[in-house]
Amino acid sequence: MQRYCFIATATLLMWGTVTVAGAETLNWNVRSKFGISSQGIRQAIDEAKAHFGNAPNDVIVLELDEGTFYLEDQGDSKGTIDLSQIKPGPNGRLIFRGKGMDKTILVFSDNKHALYGRDVYRVTMTGLHMTRKDYTVSQGLVVETAPGKVVLEIQEGFPTPAMIFNPRSDQGRFLRRYTNSKTDPHLVQEDNDQIPWTRAVHLEGRRWEIELKRKSQVANYAKDALIGIKSKHGGTTEFGGQAYWFMGGSDFSFESVKWTQKTRGVFRGGFQEVKFLNCVTDRPPPINGQMPCLAAPGGGPQIGQPDDLPTSGNVVKNCRFIASGDDAVAFFNASGIISDCYIRDAFCRGILAANSPNAELSNNTVIRCPIQQTEDYRLPENQNRSPKNR
Repeated sequence: MQRYCFIATATLLMWGTVTVAGAETLNWNVRSKFGISSQGIRQAIDEAKAHFGNAPNDVIVLELDEGTFYLEDQGDSKGTIDLSQIKPGPNGRLIFRGKGMDKTILVFSDNKHALYGRDVYRVTMTGLHMTRKDYTVSQGLVVETAPGKVVLEIQEGFPTPAMIFNPRSDQGRFLRRYTNSKTDPHLVQEDNDQIPWTRAVHLEGRRWEIELKRKSQVANYAKDALIGIKSKHGGTTEFGGQAYWFMGGSDFSFESVKWTQKTRGVFRGGFQEVKFLNCVTDRPPPINGQMPCLAAPGGGPQIGQPDDLPTSGNVVKNCRFIASGDDAVAFFNASGIISDCYIRDAFCRGILAANSPNAELSNNTVIRCPIQQTEDYRLPENQNRSPKNR
């Protein structure tokens, strides 16, 4: 039985608690004080930094109103919201608080990381939906297959393969088969390995020929099968960046935050005490009544990377990750907890714990995607065999 619920977290109750004599909690309404724009948020962060210089143990809450806000940024920063060098005192904190993941929506341009920071300490983001304007994945119905190619009729309204193609990388371009459902396509489990592709040629109308990496391969796709198409945008700001990218620091929390269109983010450089509580990655709304196969071309939260320093104190709890374009959640050389999460139809793995033997995985419902806890992060040969739900 599939079940999922959100559980309130005690950390939310601590925002207004004064733990140090003389410390205060300050609530700044960003719209009225600065304006909800990339420039206004940047000014709010700068003023918070200055305030922490004089009152390091204060808690500053940046209140974000209900509404949809488009954050365009053509500046030199690598992130639209740059949190570098945020470092309150040991009892201080910077909190970005929206009105709820379905009420405060931040729409980021795709020219850089949405959130970015080096040496970031004691930050919480809560009650937000972070997304981007354009669809980042596509899908189509099989017209024909032949050695080294698949011809697809792209479903009406979805981006063409050319629109999602990342010309700066030869990695992360794959096809997989889904059940042909308008309302909730699922990954097909049998004989459905990821098939790498290299380029797409427009034939006519919405019809495209997808050239496969293995020129002799004949895809095991029947006519009219529904195929999800991804071209991973990668980690470079030249082609989209990440939902978040942080290097060095500790104590960062996402609480009740939702991501669509751009879902993958990383904490690097031995970043300690990362928390995802009651968070969601999900597919964007249907196009012409057709639900997308994929949420985004990338995966979800990644704590560490294969060659990073060890990290500890991490918690991913009570989260819902649907149809991620890669690993739904990944630990690399990390300890902590992944528990009580509902994960399904991740394009690669539902949970990856690489070189993370002390990571505790418990009470997770994982459907149509494998759990992998191994020393090596690479896929085993039986990459598409999903374990029993656990």
